[in-house]
Amino acid sequence: MRIINQTIYFLYKVMRQMGVGDLTRNDSRLEAMKKEIVKAGGRVEFKIEQYPDGSWAAESVNIDGIITGGKTTKNISSTIKDAIFTYFGIPPYLCQDEVLKADNEPVILGQKVYV
Repeated sequence: MRIINQTIYFLYKVMRQMGVGDLTRNDSRLEAMKKEIVKAGGRVEFKIEQYPDGSWAAESVNIDGIITGGKTTKNISSTIKDAIFTYFGIPPYLCQDEVLKADNEPVILGQKVYV
């Protein structure tokens, strides 16, 4: 199931890059998720534990029920975002990294220049 979700997520990401449109605009599920996060203090905080074998587990400290983990810390940010989207029942085609931003992630600004 995870491979199917990743494929759907990737295809919709490519479609957005091609200018097909923003499917997240005015979606009630995303709005409900954002309201819940605002009620929780405006962010989802995690306690992350790393184990001697390199695996890790993360549990939200301000929203009960969001738990995730992995064998390596390579994709920890995307794994945590996936857990948040899954917790709130957001379908893969609406999962955009821009909706959730971690404290340590750089802000990327885009600029188009036309000639």
